[in-house]
Amino acid sequence: MALQEIKKINIVSILKNIPIVFAALGIVIGIFTFFLFPTEIARNLSIGARLLSWLIFVVLYTAIMVVGIVLISWLYNVVVAKLGGITVELEQKET
Repeated sequence: MALQEIKKINIVSILKNIPIVFAALGIVIGIFTFFLFPTEIARNLSIGARLLSWLIFVVLYTAIMVVGIVLISWLYNVVVAKLGGITVELEQKET
């Protein structure tokens, strides 16, 4: 078994992948919140207003989550530079 250490998180690679994941998650959460099990406020909205609210939710949810993940990654990189990274034990798998 080999010990590996995570010394840095590449923020550019996060910006390529994470928005897609959170947009998909936001779409699913928004469908539940605005259409399948609407809140009291969403229940009183027209279909057009629900669609617009859903789209705004997806965009804002994605933006807020991506900013949060980028800040956490940046903070991790700062801490790792001073204290060292996370050590992970990896094992080669035979196929």
